[in-house]
Amino acid sequence: MGILKPGLLLTAFVLTACGGGGGGGGGGGGDSTPPVTTAPVQTDNGNTVTAPETPATAPVSLTTGGTLSGWTYTTPEGREYVMRGTGISAGLVQTQRLTRDDRSAVSSTSWCCGRMSYTTFGTWTQFEKGQHDVFYTGDATLAANVPTQGTATYVGHGMRESTLSDARFDIDFAAKTINGTITGNDTFGSEVAMQGNIANGGFTGNAQSGGQAGTFTGHFNGPTAEELGGLAQFADTTKNASFGATRQ
Repeated sequence: MGILKPGLLLTAFVLTACGGGGGGGGGGGGDSTPPVTTAPVQTDNGNTVTAPETPATAPVSLTTGGTLSGWTYTTPEGREYVMRGTGISAGLVQTQRLTRDDRSAVSSTSWCCGRMSYTTFGTWTQFEKGQHDVFYTGDATLAANVPTQGTATYVGHGMRESTLSDARFDIDFAAKTINGTITGNDTFGSEVAMQGNIANGGFTGNAQSGGQAGTFTGHFNGPTAEELGGLAQFADTTKNASFGATRQ
């Protein structure tokens, strides 16, 4: 076994000052109960027979692996990363990789986005075990401050491993519905389509990607729902994705 060496990679687009989200997180994700899902049952021709159940409520922070405490993410291997601090944030994506002395990758932790003020979302990948986890956290919007009338569009990104793809969410606050899409491409993988309902400051619903059914969960962030963050998860964890978006 080679010596493990941590390394920092920055995907730097611009230097931006982090806004009002520099304080504590919107509810410790380490104490959150992950959504209960039923794994899709596939027939021989790949058609989905049963869809997963959606969780009843949306936590303000959630991870499919490891733990969250405010802006700090601890990987399943026990490595701790503080994802949000004071001062200048470099670019959109920050990536920490653990490698062996032969430079082979063991694991990678990525989070985004320097341009968002209230939301952080990310991924953790263990290459040797083929484990893919996703997470989100933020300064949660009080349920009473989420709009109850009108519509809005939120634009941002989805993430798999350290790869970003464009994301868009159309919200009908009066009808309490959310419909979102993370664009598929050669580097990100298959598109993620999401349809769900808003309740208690967050949202939950069904997700589809590459012919597989899953669930998605998220929460509005900021004083008056300026941003949102969440994740989609599937029985095939390579399809898991986290996301964040800002109201236009």
